[in-house]
Amino acid sequence: MKKSYLIRYLLLTVGFALTTYGLIEWQQQGFRFQGILFDAGLKLHPLHFVVLGIAMIPPALWEIFLLDTKDHD
Repeated sequence: MKKSYLIRYLLLTVGFALTTYGLIEWQQQGFRFQGILFDAGLKLHPLHFVVLGIAMIPPALWEIFLLDTKDHD
C-alpha cells in the first residue's frame, strides 16, 4: 500500500473515531446542548467532536477515490 493511501485511511479512521467518541460522550451527557457555545469555559462539547469527525470523512473518502482512479489509469 502506498504511503498516500495510508495517510488517507488514517484520516478516515480518525474521522470515524471522533464521530463515535462524540456520540458516545454526548449520550452520556443525556444529549444536552448546554456548553456548545463555550458557556462553560473552554471545555469542548461532545458535539464539537461529532461535527469535526463528520467533516473529516467525506474529504478523506474523496481523496481515496481519486487515488484509486489515478492508479487505474
